[in-house]
Amino acid sequence: MLTPREEEVAALVKDGLSNRQIARRLHMAERTAENHVTHILTKLGFDSRAGIAAWYASRERDGERDRDRG
Repeated sequence: MLTPREEEVAALVKDGLSNRQIARRLHMAERTAENHVTHILTKLGFDSRAGIAAWYASRERDGERDRDRG
């Protein structure tokens, strides 16, 4: 559902980074980082960055369980 770049941004949102910090980390304009966050919120149907963080964290937990089974 998310692009690879949006996945990267979502991971950094989960880590608590601001748009400015995300932009610096990924070598993009702050406005671009803001746009990515906005697109993620829209695609996932969330109203806040906390929703992105919880969604990404649950995906990480689910992935760890799947790896343990394999």
